[in-house]
Amino acid sequence: MEVSAPDITPPGPALVGIDVEPQYVLGFPMFVGITIGSVPPGASLMRLPLPSPAALRGAIGIRLWRPGEAEPFFEEAPTAVVDADLSAPSFRLRAGEVRRLLVEIAELLPDDLAAGEVDGVLLYGAPPHVAASGRGRLRFREPTGAERASLDELRPEVEAAGSFGRWLRRPPSDPTRLAPPADPGDPLRYPRLMKYLIHGPEELDAVDPARLRVLGGVFAPEACGLAAELQAARDPGTFAGYAQQVKAAYPGLAAWMDAIAAGQSEIAWARSHR
Repeated sequence: MEVSAPDITPPGPALVGIDVEPQYVLGFPMFVGITIGSVPPGASLMRLPLPSPAALRGAIGIRLWRPGEAEPFFEEAPTAVVDADLSAPSFRLRAGEVRRLLVEIAELLPDDLAAGEVDGVLLYGAPPHVAASGRGRLRFREPTGAERASLDELRPEVEAAGSFGRWLRRPPSDPTRLAPPADPGDPLRYPRLMKYLIHGPEELDAVDPARLRVLGGVFAPEACGLAAELQAARDPGTFAGYAQQVKAAYPGLAAWMDAIAAGQSEIAWARSHR
C-alpha cells in the first residue's frame, strides 16, 4: 500500500510528564517540571531546544482556560529556533530516552491573572514541532504579608537580574546575609537554595544534604539530582552507585548524572566562575 506524503508524520517531541505545585503564589516564580519524550517513543531526535530555570529560550508556551469554558482566554506560543548556525542551546534525545527539565514560566502568565483557578496546557518545542500537555488545573493565590515583604526586599536584585532564574546565578549583593532556605512552604525555596549552593560559603563537600529537605513536591527529582551533586563532591568513590539509584527513580535525570560523572556538573562550573 502506498502512503502519500501528507500521511507521513515526522518524529517529534512529546510531553510525557508534567509536575506542578498544588498552588502558586502570584508575583513569585512558577516552577514546572516537564519530562520530554519522543513520538513515536522509539524515535531519536537530534536537536531539541533546551530551556532551563534561568532562561526559557522560547521553548515553552502556555494556553489558559477559565474552568468550564471551551475557548482559551490566553495563549503564549513557543518561538524557539533550533539552528546550528545560531549556537542555540539544544540537546539530543536518543531512542527510548526521556529528559526531565525544570522550567520557570511566570514570565509567560498574563499580567492581569487573578487569584483563583484556571485550566492550563503547557507547550514545548520549536515550531512547527510543538508538543502539548494534557489540560490540567492550576491554582493561584495572593501572597501573604510576610511573602510580600520578602518579595519587596528582593525586588531590586531580581529586577537587575531580569528574572528569578537569572537571580539565582548572580553573586549576592550582601554575601553575609546569604542563607539556605529552611521553610518547605517558601515560594522561593528553590532559587534560594540554588543561590546558596552556588555562592554560599561552604564547599560542596561540606554542605549538609539535609538542606535539600525543603525541596519536596515538584522539586523532588531535583532534590535527588542535587543530592547526587553533593555525593560526588563528598565521596566520589560512591557516586556511581548513587547515580544508578537516581536514574532508576527518575530516568529523566540520566543526562544530569552522566554530566556529573564526566566532570561537567553545572553547579561545579558555576562555582568555579563565581
